[in-house]
Amino acid sequence: MKEYVKTIPVPRTYVTRQDSHIRVSNYPESASEVTAIQIVTLNRPEKLNAITDEMINTLADLWTTYDVDDRVKVIILTGAGNRAFSAGIDLTLDASGEKNRPVRDLRDPGGTLALAMFNCSKTIIVAYNGLSVGIGMTSTLAAAIRIASVKSEFGFPFARIGLTMESCSSFFLPRMVGYSNATYLLATGKRYPADANVLNGIFAELLPEPDQVLPRAIEIAEDIVKNVSTMAIHLNRQMIWRNASSAEAAHLMDSPLLMDMFGGHDHLEFKKSFFERRQPHFTDNLAKDAPRTYPWWTEQSVSRAAQPAKPTGSKM
Repeated sequence: MKEYVKTIPVPRTYVTRQDSHIRVSNYPESASEVTAIQIVTLNRPEKLNAITDEMINTLADLWTTYDVDDRVKVIILTGAGNRAFSAGIDLTLDASGEKNRPVRDLRDPGGTLALAMFNCSKTIIVAYNGLSVGIGMTSTLAAAIRIASVKSEFGFPFARIGLTMESCSSFFLPRMVGYSNATYLLATGKRYPADANVLNGIFAELLPEPDQVLPRAIEIAEDIVKNVSTMAIHLNRQMIWRNASSAEAAHLMDSPLLMDMFGGHDHLEFKKSFFERRQPHFTDNLAKDAPRTYPWWTEQSVSRAAQPAKPTGSKM
């Protein structure tokens, strides 16, 4: 039986025009080739970076492509301007007609975006340069690292606008802040400063000023590129989110992964560099070097069922 393997074209460059609603740049920006650190910017500052369908599709495609591009190690997601990371979904969009479609065909675009981030094997750092609410928050909960300023506010206003949670946030949010805080955030629908107790667990670092957030994200990205195994980061993150149901099951999951990693290039390269007193050069990637039990979970398909095309006049 013929096996179909999905291929994803990798571009010569990711750099976009300065006025693109999703602006992508190398870091450093002067580099002519694709750099290990990519900066992705929500770029509608006049609309507080409110997110459109087109922006969702562009971001999801980026996460999917970065996943397979060995040139890229870390991606930083931030917002343009000095007021907001994102004010949420663009309210001029109208999805009211979706209620007339069959339930089996319904897929929340924000959820598709969050899953693309979740499944990206590269480290994504979110640098919130200001206010973030709604999908501006929920679609970023799958990132590896989130950094904000204590002067910025964050919220999940769904009940205040007559909606339910989206972007898979019913999975991520209570696991980060706890069920009590999650239900409080959703019941009030209010915005809270980043250092509020009710948001504790979302942000890895809090900084005094919004303009310090992106430089700090770049510092973290540079350290990761220089000192950390990209494949190990992804495996460890997936072990946390796709963990086992008991301590014993975790032991059975952990053990084969760990033993294969002991014999992997990245660990052996670390040991060699340690004794030679030099920087390690990590090269393992999931496509060719993943442990034998990866993926250890059963993937749940979110694809819509295939539909027959309308017949044409042509013959097979």
